[in-house]
Amino acid sequence: MTQTSYIQITTYCQQTSIDTDFVITLEKYGLIKTKTMETQLFIAEDDITEIERMFRLHKELGVNLEGIDVINNLVKRLKTVESELNSLKKVLALYE
Repeated sequence: MTQTSYIQITTYCQQTSIDTDFVITLEKYGLIKTKTMETQLFIAEDDITEIERMFRLHKELGVNLEGIDVINNLVKRLKTVESELNSLKKVLALYE
């Protein structure tokens, strides 16, 4: 089992110029998970790339949070379908 590293939301937001309210709103929509330790909110370092991707969608393309949620769901489904397709290609290669 791997150990997950966490970073304090306020520290992360200060370093990246991403609004703290945006990150908290992402958590309210269920797009990321936060962890509370000693009255401070933390995010997993694994979620940082996702937060930055969602922030770019929101700020640069003007996508609202509902749209970001839809995009995330579609990306997850696409990854699942790609994984299934690769598995099926491997099985098919056995019969060729």
